[in-house]
Amino acid sequence: MEKKQWTAPSVEVLHISETMAGQGVTKMDFTYVDGKLVDIDVYDS
Repeated sequence: MEKKQWTAPSVEVLHISETMAGQGVTKMDFTYVDGKLVDIDVYDS
């Protein structure tokens, strides 16, 4: 039986905006009360 040759491990760098399916999508949900902005929700998918 032959020994396998050791190789140095490699590091993969991923960008925070990428998902397994590729570039992600950012959705923003604004809530207004009496014409004033009261809440913003940000969703990354």
